[in-house]
Amino acid sequence: MAHILIADDDPVIIKLLQVNLEMEGYDVTTAHDGQDALEKATALSPDLIVLDIMMPRMDGLTARMEIKKVPHLAETPVIFLSAKAQQGDLRRGHELGVAEYITKPFDPMDFLSIVDQILKGTYTRPKDTR
Repeated sequence: MAHILIADDDPVIIKLLQVNLEMEGYDVTTAHDGQDALEKATALSPDLIVLDIMMPRMDGLTARMEIKKVPHLAETPVIFLSAKAQQGDLRRGHELGVAEYITKPFDPMDFLSIVDQILKGTYTRPKDTR
């Protein structure tokens, strides 16, 4: 089964995602900031990376840019999961090539559906309706 790396500085969000993903059969590794995520992604080569944007030491935007520089991670899909929901934030995430930008709060079942589709290569990001 696929290996997913989750990076968020909120332990409640980490636990929620980890439990739901593991119940679906995914192997999950967690990180608590962007630097930790970059180090673990480089070492473990996950199939999917979920990044919060606002984290200590290294934010998710910077982590995403650094992950893209690592040759074996350059094509790894990334989901931003953030409370930052302004149009400019969404645009910046999409400019960085993320597979999806999900805003908090979110529906865990929708999240799982998006993860499944991204890993299967069948996900198409919806058109922005705002």
